[in-house]
Amino acid sequence: MRLSVLKLGFAILVPALVLGLGLLLQVINPPVIAELRDRVYDLMQRASPRPYQDAPVRVVDLDDESLAKLGQWPWPRTQVAQLIDRLTDAGAAAIALDIVFAEPDRTSPAQIVPIWPRTAATDALRADLANLPDHDAILAEAFARSNVVTGFVLTDGSAVRMPLEKSGFAIAGEDARYFVRGYPGAVLNLEALETAAKGNGSFNVVPDQDGIVRRVPLLVVGGEILYPSLAAEALRLAQGASSYVVKTIGASGLSEFTTQIGVVEMKIGDFVASTDDQGQILLYDSGHQPARIVPAWQVFEPDFNPESVAGRIIFIGTSAAGLKDQRATPLEAAVAGVEVHAQVVE
Repeated sequence: MRLSVLKLGFAILVPALVLGLGLLLQVINPPVIAELRDRVYDLMQRASPRPYQDAPVRVVDLDDESLAKLGQWPWPRTQVAQLIDRLTDAGAAAIALDIVFAEPDRTSPAQIVPIWPRTAATDALRADLANLPDHDAILAEAFARSNVVTGFVLTDGSAVRMPLEKSGFAIAGEDARYFVRGYPGAVLNLEALETAAKGNGSFNVVPDQDGIVRRVPLLVVGGEILYPSLAAEALRLAQGASSYVVKTIGASGLSEFTTQIGVVEMKIGDFVASTDDQGQILLYDSGHQPARIVPAWQVFEPDFNPESVAGRIIFIGTSAAGLKDQRATPLEAAVAGVEVHAQVVE
C-alpha cells in the first residue's frame, strides 16, 4: 500500500516539477534558452518559409537603377512630392515612408540663395527667387492630399520634441507602457511634414544579439507616449480606422493560462495581431520577393500601370547599397529594411 502511494506521489510530483521548471524558464528566459529557441525558429523558417501571396502591399524601391535614372539621393522634395502625387493618383490606399526628412531641403530657394556669391547677376535674381514656393511646403501639400504615413526613429538621446500623435489607443488590461520598449529621444520629420501627414509611426527595429531581425515592434514608447509602428499605421490608415485596441495581461477574455506577463495582442481595424509581451510580432519570413517591388523610376514613366499600386498599401524605401538600410533576417543575409515593414503588414 505504501509503495503504491509513493508511486502515485512520484507520478504527480515529477510532471509537476517538469511543468514548473518549464514555466520558470519561460519567465526567466535565460540567454542560452533564448538563443536555442531562435536557432530552432530559423531552421523551421528555412525549412518552411512563409509562402508569398499577392497581398495588397507593395514596396516602391529607391533602388540603384532609380537613383541612376532620376538622380542621387536625397532628391529635391519637389521630386518626392511628384512621387507621392503619382501614387495617390494611381489609387494607393496608403503611402508609408521609411524615410525621415529631418532637415529643410537644401535645394529650396530660401536655402540655396544664401550660399550664392554676391554678384550683380545673383543680386538681380534674389528678389525673383524669394517669391518661389518652399520645397518642403510643396511636399507637405502633397502629403495633405494623400493618405501618407510619416516615419520616425526613437533613440536613446535627448529630444527637442516627441512625435505627433495621429491615432488613439484603447488599452484593455494593465497599462501597455509598462511592458513596451521605451526611448527618451527621437529623430523626426520636419513638423510641417508631420502635421500634414494623416499617420505617424515608428520604424524602430531592434535585431537580436546575433544581428538577425526576428521580431518587429508594433508598439513603442517615446517619453511617456505610446506610439504605433510604421506598419501598424499604414494598415490602420488604409482601413480608415482611428484607433487601436491593445490587450495586456489582466484583460477580460484572455485565457487565464497565458504565460505572457505584458502585451498579448493588438487590434488594427479588422485585423488582430498576436504579440510577445513587449508588443512585438514574430517575423514569419518570406524572403525577398521581386513581385513585392516596384522600382521608383517606373512610377515616373508615362506608361506606368496604375493597377500595380491601386488599392494597395505602399511603402517607400531603399535597397540601394550606398544608403545602408539593410537588415539580416532568418532567410536573408541582407534585405532592404523597408521589406521588413511590408512583410509585417502581409
